[in-house]
Amino acid sequence: MKRSRSMSDEKKTTNEPAEPETPTAKEVTRRRPGKRSVEDKRQAVLDILSGKATVAQVAKRLCVLPETVEGWKADALAGMESAFRQGPTPSDEDKKLAVENAELKRVVVKLEMQKELLENALETERNKRPTRPGRS
Repeated sequence: MKRSRSMSDEKKTTNEPAEPETPTAKEVTRRRPGKRSVEDKRQAVLDILSGKATVAQVAKRLCVLPETVEGWKADALAGMESAFRQGPTPSDEDKKLAVENAELKRVVVKLEMQKELLENALETERNKRPTRPGRS
């Protein structure tokens, strides 16, 4: 009885190198569908925009549909447009200074109100005192 050769037997007998069992640095292992990290998406869009890869190549590498990659690209371009309209974002130091400035302004207003109240109270007390008789 002749034994039929399976696909794995044929691969062993051919001179072609066997496929590597471990993924290379360029290959990405498939995770849950639709769950790609922000870094994966960012790198994919950068590869497309820089011309290093096509949408189809990126989609194949990340095991997603090309339409998904096109959506990431559109989102990235929309985000850049929005960023350019808003202008530069303040640094962390600028944000801290703005918060400190607002707090100092509140303190100044509070102190001005206290000063005004104390001046009014002092004026009221002065008006309650009897006046000195005039000199003759």
